[in-house]
Amino acid sequence: MQHQRGDLATIKRILRQGWPHRWMILVTILATAGSGALFGSIILQIEPLLKLLGQADLARAAPDPTSIAGDMRDLGLRLMLIAPAAAACAYCAWWSGQWVANRSMQRFRNRVLVHITKLDLGFHSELKRGDMLTRLTTDLDRMLSLQQTVYGRLLQRPVEAAAWMTVLYIYNWRMAVITTLILMIAGAIITPVLRRTRARSQRARETQAENLSVLEQITAGIRVIKAMGSSTREQDRYAAANQGLFNDNMRVARARAQSDALTYGSVFGLAGATMLAGAFFFSRGIIDPASLVTCLLVMARLISVMREIQRSWGDAQEQIPAVERVFTMLDRPSTIQDRPGARPCPAPQRALTIEQVSFRYAAGSDDVLRKLDLEIPVGKTVALVGESGSGKSTLLDLIPRFHDVTGGRIAIDGVDIREYQYESLVHNVAIVQQDSFLFNDSIYNNIHYGRPDASRAEVETAAKRAHVHEAILGLEGGHGYETDVGDRGGRLSGGQRQRIAIARALLRDAPILLLDEPTSALDADSERHVQEALQELMRGRTTVVVAHRLATIQHADRIYVLAGKDHPLRGTVLESGTHLELVARDGEYARLVRLQQLKT
Repeated sequence: MQHQRGDLATIKRILRQGWPHRWMILVTILATAGSGALFGSIILQIEPLLKLLGQADLARAAPDPTSIAGDMRDLGLRLMLIAPAAAACAYCAWWSGQWVANRSMQRFRNRVLVHITKLDLGFHSELKRGDMLTRLTTDLDRMLSLQQTVYGRLLQRPVEAAAWMTVLYIYNWRMAVITTLILMIAGAIITPVLRRTRARSQRARETQAENLSVLEQITAGIRVIKAMGSSTREQDRYAAANQGLFNDNMRVARARAQSDALTYGSVFGLAGATMLAGAFFFSRGIIDPASLVTCLLVMARLISVMREIQRSWGDAQEQIPAVERVFTMLDRPSTIQDRPGARPCPAPQRALTIEQVSFRYAAGSDDVLRKLDLEIPVGKTVALVGESGSGKSTLLDLIPRFHDVTGGRIAIDGVDIREYQYESLVHNVAIVQQDSFLFNDSIYNNIHYGRPDASRAEVETAAKRAHVHEAILGLEGGHGYETDVGDRGGRLSGGQRQRIAIARALLRDAPILLLDEPTSALDADSERHVQEALQELMRGRTTVVVAHRLATIQHADRIYVLAGKDHPLRGTVLESGTHLELVARDGEYARLVRLQQLKT
């Protein structure tokens, strides 16, 4: 019963999506009704001819061939005249239903994308990439199928079935009552099987997401797999996941086969019961031959319609679990919301301050940052150093509100950043990460992404300031700025990718700059070029840099050393000062410097 209520709730949400197109839905229903009425008129027009034949037989007289031929000729002409109208109704019913489904789906896809881009990073980090891809591809395709099922069949066929039942009750209420009882019994038998289909389909959707996650990990880590010689192991892992998906899909198939078998058997049972009832009523003179034949014709069409309804509902039972997975994602609110009365965020004039900031990723987990205090004066460069797990990158994510602090506040010129509109806050921040993401597009479009209204001259100026202009013009193929960078910039070297990302940040021209270990993955020559680009980027900006290589932050205006995850004071500032001051103090920073000198 709970599943049934959930299914109906999902169908209602689908119908609400189509409500803006209610006039087209009305067209669908009217066209279906018209198509059914025209089809029914065939039976109504045949009945007088059957009665004429029946009366002649009862009178033991040969029917008048001329009269019957004339009636048949008139009937044929009438059917030919209504044929175009019947075709038009059938076309309109199907086309309008599909139009509503596809238009609703178009709007829904846009809505889903808007929603997931607004969701906080916590959601994206919690959900496996394969699961996300499944929801945005396979599950959305299932939703389209459900839309088409609802508007193309489930919204139309019950109307037609009700019309045929009405005709049956008009012709012979006794036959109609027997038919209704048989349909109710068949429905009671088939419903549990359909519920089983739904449950198994839900499990199959989850398995498909897991299967895609494994596949995504294998394709993303192909370099590591080849380097470790573990291709066979990964093939076996995927084969096991694929076998699980096959097993779950076959469980769904068995449930559907059972429902189809029961439905098909019910068709024969209904036809047989109708014939027995017809024989009983005919033998007692309760029904005449013409009415009996008419009832049988109506029954034949009704059986066909009911079977189509059952198959459509079976399809819906398979589609609903996938649709619910999309709705679950859509119903999840973002934890990052503008407060009432939030105002645009201005560029900082005095300082960016971290005041007693604490943060944890989930309720009940340990704090990553604990009552952290630090100040970043406008136009100055502050560096964050410390061992792994000290919360350096987490702090960078808190400044543009990728997450909200769980204690304390981050302020610009003394105003909590949560008082500002989120979009305007983000536009005041530029970020360059260790592995900067490039879109599978041209170099020009990747740089231009930083400020879509920039001119080509401004894009090239940003590239020159990032010391990458000459490298772009010298790329193999001679396409220059129109060179396709490949997936995640895979056709470029690490240094070229970073400098293009820096050019993008330069073009953005945001007053606050966040650098998350931008040179740690580069060789010495690439690092030199990127450092030159970074010096240009940092000039005049309020900069927070997370550095793995301490030699790169020696000239920072202030360095904060954070305690690592194994330290009793994890997530707090152990010491701060300039490079020379901290080395002279011979504390944690000096220890880290000595460790790096030993490694080199």
